[in-house]
Amino acid sequence: MQQSDAQRECVLILGDSQTEEMHGVMHSLQEVFDEAELVCVPRFSELKTESVQPELVVICQNWPDEFAGRTLTELVRRFPVSRFLCCYGVWCEADGRTRNFWPVSIRVPARAAEFRIRQESEIIRGTASAYPLTAGRDEIFHYQAASESDTEGDCLQGKRVGVISGDPVYRRMLEALVQSRGALIASTARRAQADLWLYDLDPWDVVQTRLMLLGEHPVCIGMMGLAHPETITAASLLGVDTVVCKVAPEQELFQTISRTLQQATIPRADC
Repeated sequence: MQQSDAQRECVLILGDSQTEEMHGVMHSLQEVFDEAELVCVPRFSELKTESVQPELVVICQNWPDEFAGRTLTELVRRFPVSRFLCCYGVWCEADGRTRNFWPVSIRVPARAAEFRIRQESEIIRGTASAYPLTAGRDEIFHYQAASESDTEGDCLQGKRVGVISGDPVYRRMLEALVQSRGALIASTARRAQADLWLYDLDPWDVVQTRLMLLGEHPVCIGMMGLAHPETITAASLLGVDTVVCKVAPEQELFQTISRTLQQATIPRADC
């Protein structure tokens, strides 16, 4: 059922949302807020508040210092009941240490924004509790840990999962993580027998060559610390189904695993 204009949700998107890094953010917003009005404003000065009352304000930050330090203060003053989310690109990774314009409670890497956008939609629609703008990292962690769905938690039950990483500590950590969800660890010598592979794509210049030599392989999720859009595109061309940020919440990884495994079972139409 379509929402009436009076009840229709509104998402305000501030900044350059057309860059390659922000494609995933926009796709997630269109998917999660499929009936909402999406208002894109490239510059804060172009914002006409008399006609916009957003439930969610998304800031697309592609560069450090792209926005003035007072921007969030002015946004909160204009939209005191809105939710805020700053989706930042790879060049803004260090902003949390060198700048504090955007609180940690609203910052999320653009490449890992889907999970957070879904969380915000649940908060807005009253199906999840919200944490304040001033929340610290520990509060955010506990909130995210409490929001995991049972479906995602069971997605690996009985599945055979292989983990490939040049970092033995990281490999063991991932193996323990998937085993805790009921998965069985697959042998690297029997790639075709696994239901899913988690492939550590760092360092990319080394792993890229290995993937080229590997040829076809089963369903594969790449794990990467710092992924530029062109790197993600190159990985997909080499057979990686999707890439997940290593520092993303566990829930995002399991959401991605659940979705990827479901897509792998859908028969492809013949060309």
